[in-house]
Parts: sequence; C-alpha cells; structure tokens
Amino acid sequence: MEKSGDMFSNIAHTQEERILLAQIAEKAEVCREQCYLTCTKFLDMHEAALAAHLLKTLGGGNARFWGGYDNAERKILFFLPDWMEELPSEGEDCPIAAIRCLRHKGDVLSHRDYLGSLMGLGLRRDGIGDILVGEHGADIVVLKEIAPYLLTNYTKAGRKSLRVEEILLSQLIMPEEKITMLRDTVASMRLDAITASVFRMSRAKAADAIRAGKVFVNQQECLRPDQDIREKDRITLRGTGRGEVDEILGESKKGRIVVSLKRFG
Repeated sequence: MEKSGDMFSNIAHTQEERILLAQIAEKAEVCREQCYLTCTKFLDMHEAALAAHLLKTLGGGNARFWGGYDNAERKILFFLPDWMEELPSEGEDCPIAAIRCLRHKGDVLSHRDYLGSLMGLGLRRDGIGDILVGEHGADIVVLKEIAPYLLTNYTKAGRKSLRVEEILLSQLIMPEEKITMLRDTVASMRLDAITASVFRMSRAKAADAIRAGKVFVNQQECLRPDQDIREKDRITLRGTGRGEVDEILGESKKGRIVVSLKRFG
C-alpha cells in the first residue's frame, strides 16, 4: 500500500492530521495482510471526515464507522477482515464499553463537568466517545481497555460524588434534546445562509466556518458554502451545537424563503 506523504497531503492540512491518516492507513494494511480486526481510537467528526476521504483514496476493504450506538458523533473506524461479516457490538470481542455515572439527587453536572473530570484523571480524549448526560447522571462510551480504570478511579466530577458501573451498550440512555424553535427568512437555501440563521451569526462568518471544516451536514463534513440544504437536514457547527431545517414555509412578500428551524441544546 502506498504511504507517501503526497497521498496524505492531498487530504490533510496539518502535520497532526497527516500523522493520523498514516496511522489509519497502517491499521488498514495490518487488517488486510494479517486478517484480523483492527480499529482506530475515537475520532471526532472532523477526523472521521478526513478518514472517509482517505478510505476513498485507499479503495476496497471492509471499513465501518461506529461509536457504540446509532448516530454517535464520536466514532471508531473499524477494518474488518474478509472472514468477518459483522462488527462485534457486545461481548469480549467488542472494543467499546459503556460506563454509567450515577450522581446524587440534586447535584447538577454538565457535559463539560464530566469531560473535565475525565481529563483530570489523565485520560486522552481519543479514549472517550460520546458523553450522554441525562437525569440520572451520564452514560459515557469509552474504549474497553480503560473501563476497568474508570470503575475503580472515577469517583468524582468536580466536587460532586459519582457511583460508577459498567452497562451494556444496548442499555445506553439517550438524553432528551432541548429544542428551540426558530423562524427566519433567508435569501436562498445555501448552507452558509442556513448556518447563519441557526447559529445567529453573520453569513460571512458562517461561510468562513464552513471553509474551515467546522460545519457538518447530516454528520458529513461540507466545505462548500453554496451547498443546497433541504428540509430535515441536520447541521452541526463544531464546538457550538446542532440545528435542523424543520420546514420550508414558503416565500415572504419580499421574495425571501421563510424557514422553520430547530436549535438543539
């Protein structure tokens, strides 16, 4: 398999990205040559987009993204050997585990509190998948190899005490999403226009964020500000939040498009 820097430079813009792509290419090669399951650590949405571009370049192979549950934002890229038809989703062969963190009644903890306390334990971000915050506390998707450490050492988030237990991935509790409904008019259904409306920013700033690889449509990175957006498309602005085009309501008297939008979180 070709591993030249030229191949990675067509996809990656930084040395860190090139190193990541080289590691992914090596995982693919090991799977193909030694015929066993290989995988990355957790990838954020931008890293997963880079990996998807690399897969198109490499061609062939049985590769799948999965983060422990459907529609996870942080995902692992798996390379399956020819003899393996299904990705192991539970049990000893599954490299992903889930930890449930139960907080005391009355304590309030945010996603930032959980993530900060995990980083305080000396863990790397790529060892941790999505953090699903709910009424009970939080369900956290992690690499299986670090689950035993968390079960023993993860006892507090900030000053709040936690009771931690391992659960099956099928037992993950999906948090209820708080939805804010918005109504706006846009000149067109271009991605920059809709992003600006959902996240209350100027269209120029929205276009800059898109070109910088910070905007995702239906979890797919999109670098084109003029990308057409349709009803029910979900837009994620990395580091800010998510939204959705709920409905196109028609035209205003001035000929602009009237849209109903959802902002999550």
